[in-house]
Amino acid sequence: MEGYRWQEMSLARQFALAGGVVMLVAMVVVGFWVSTRIEKAVVRNTATATAVYMESLIAPLLQGHALDDRLPPAAEAELHRILKETALGERVASFKLWRADGLVLDASNEALKGQRFPITENLRLAAAGEVQADFDETGDEEDAAEAALRVPLLEIYGPIRDLRSGEVVAVAEFYERGTRLERDIGLARLGSLAAVASVMTPIGLALFVIVLRGSRTID
Repeated sequence: MEGYRWQEMSLARQFALAGGVVMLVAMVVVGFWVSTRIEKAVVRNTATATAVYMESLIAPLLQGHALDDRLPPAAEAELHRILKETALGERVASFKLWRADGLVLDASNEALKGQRFPITENLRLAAAGEVQADFDETGDEEDAAEAALRVPLLEIYGPIRDLRSGEVVAVAEFYERGTRLERDIGLARLGSLAAVASVMTPIGLALFVIVLRGSRTID
């Protein structure tokens, strides 16, 4: 209504408007924070499980060869067979096998073999022994083929260790199809927002009732 000012509103109406805005913002912020934590936990756990499994398959193939410029034909053929015939391999859209200095030892994209790229933060940390993962991020120079797939991808960097010394001798980078993971994360986000709303809405209503009674008493 024209000319209707904030000061002319009842205390209850002022509380409803101001409190509603504050609580809505709080629900969105808290819900986003919770959903982000859930997403990171899901991505990290999925990546760790995948990296450990892949290391158990790939590490035996690299013994004595990971520091060479290319893998021996027999090891390369077995690696490609594993990625085509195992159940997990069926979910892998693309892969690269890195040396710690940025050299691509093997890749599903043949054009990348033998090329050297700048060392990314994920590659550096994986070479230091930490599993790294990103969900639906394909912005690096060597990720053009994966970005062209236009599907959600879970990018995993897993260290490959020497079986005797435990030293990291290579890094396996896998792109796992993440359609199901994307759906699960979306449901987790909705669930977290619903949980926050279910807690804060009754609190807001209870406070509004108290302020409404006070406002009527004052009036």
